[in-house]
Amino acid sequence: MKKITWILVSGLMVLSLVIASCAPKEAAKEMEVGKATVVTAEEEKVAEEKVAEKEELLPPEVPKYGGTFTFIASDPMGFDPYYIFMVQCSTLYLCNEELLMGDWKQTPQGTGEAGIGGFLGYSSRLTGQLAESWSMPDDKTLLFKIRKGVHWWNKPPVNGREFTAYDAAWTINRMWSPDAVATAHKAKLDPGEPPPVATALDKYTLQVKVPPQSQGLQVIYTASWLYHYPKEVVDTYGDMRDWRNVCGTGAYILTDYIPNSQLTYKKNPNYWQYDPLHPENQLPYIDTLNGLVITDKSTQLAAFRTGKLDYSLGATLTWEDGETLMKQCPSLKYTTVPGSANHLYFRVDKPELPWHDLRVRQAMTLVINKQELIKDYYRGYADLQAAIYPPDKAWEPFYTPLEEMPKEPTTPDSRCGVQELFYYTPESLTKAKQLLKEAGYPNGFKCKIVCAPGDADFLALIKEYFAKVNVTLEIQPIEISIFTGMRRSRSYDEGIYTMSPTAPFPYDMHNTRKESFDCFSYYEHPVTRAAYNEQRKYVCKDDAKYAATLKAVVPFILEQCVAIWLPVPRVYRMWWPWVQNYSGEWSIGCDDQQLHLYYIWVDQALKKSMGY
Repeated sequence: MKKITWILVSGLMVLSLVIASCAPKEAAKEMEVGKATVVTAEEEKVAEEKVAEKEELLPPEVPKYGGTFTFIASDPMGFDPYYIFMVQCSTLYLCNEELLMGDWKQTPQGTGEAGIGGFLGYSSRLTGQLAESWSMPDDKTLLFKIRKGVHWWNKPPVNGREFTAYDAAWTINRMWSPDAVATAHKAKLDPGEPPPVATALDKYTLQVKVPPQSQGLQVIYTASWLYHYPKEVVDTYGDMRDWRNVCGTGAYILTDYIPNSQLTYKKNPNYWQYDPLHPENQLPYIDTLNGLVITDKSTQLAAFRTGKLDYSLGATLTWEDGETLMKQCPSLKYTTVPGSANHLYFRVDKPELPWHDLRVRQAMTLVINKQELIKDYYRGYADLQAAIYPPDKAWEPFYTPLEEMPKEPTTPDSRCGVQELFYYTPESLTKAKQLLKEAGYPNGFKCKIVCAPGDADFLALIKEYFAKVNVTLEIQPIEISIFTGMRRSRSYDEGIYTMSPTAPFPYDMHNTRKESFDCFSYYEHPVTRAAYNEQRKYVCKDDAKYAATLKAVVPFILEQCVAIWLPVPRVYRMWWPWVQNYSGEWSIGCDDQQLHLYYIWVDQALKKSMGY
């Protein structure tokens, strides 16, 4: 009987609600009920529209919480950097943290002094992350004060406990261990150089002993290129190779992973950091990050064009893509940045090859009409001289404009000044033939170069330039996975068309150290070695002397034609207007590739008003 009675009562309640909802809106009147006010349905709708209208009118500089941000992600090759090269464990950038990081206050959102390029070895562009401060009490010691109040995520087996100096010491020693399967950190040591050794002096004080000759570099490699993860995970599961075991202190928690498809991150509700430009605001702003693994270029462009992606990073937008998208979606925000600085690297370490002779390298640099390439091939979207460092804000301390470079040769073995190598004139071809004759190749020679499949068409243009001095270039496109392996192992016989990452990591001087696996021409010279050793004394110790040393050696590297230098195309970075507090940043620290996602916000009302 009680059950039947309750069913009848419930039915009457539902019926009364239905009748009320069907009543004419005009019949609902505003009336006083004590001190409360009952508002009509029509007035409530108007009020909601006014609130929505007010939200839409919020200016872009006003921080906004919530929403979802979708971007192109790389599919992780692993999750434990002990086993897999760190940059291939891409979830580290959002889930885990370093002792030091790039300073967001110096991006265009703040002072702008660092541009959007980031750290580049300048200690003044670093700030504390897991460590609140750092010092060098002597030439063998790095001392870090660990930030209090930073906690691991609240998930087993760590369960939200505080991060301490003991955690930091454990991670550092594990990553520098001779037993570590991933060799990225060990590769940063010079031959015979011992690895750093970390010790927790107390709960919040970390001491790292380092070789004196690389003390400044270890600020980079140990403090801002090494992500921390908890010992309990390794003790419990044996490692952190399963994505479900990933645990960190970062702003985003990995909650789902579908291989070759999608990564989902949720906001860490207990994240420690506050916005340095809005100190009252706890980070991060965005609730959910969706990383979509999209490898097909046309699918990437379609997803971005239709608003399925919030910005273009993860896809390389050429100048053609940028122009097309601006016509299709004129409301897009954008900036242009230096693209891949690909050049022709021929092995100079083999005396039997023509490239061993500087005159040959200079001749083959002279024959390429770089102004013509910029005008006709790149439609103006390229920099004539950006071979070592590009002419962008972040690289100003290292960069010398071409018009200030030497006009005449500066070394006995050289026949050309830097300006002559880049400015093509009617005399360039004549001089190139003369240099080849002097080097013993009056009738030219045959050479071959390997490349990725998509680069063969561009190299066909280079082949035509070479043919003008009877040099026959054989182009060998290689399937991309094989090419990647060949590039990394430097196992090609003669030449490769690729990028050497000198600009992002100036302190490594990759182009000019034979032992570097990014020295694709196998170039080595006492002048560049001396510059490398000199700048190591100042990196992360004296920014001015560090930059001056690197800047001074650039004309020599260009004149030596370590590679056959080419114009460097500029590429687009684009984003929708609802992505705010953003100017095209990517890596603002040593390797903080996604740190900017901590600081940007999404204007959901604006996105909705634009029909997305």
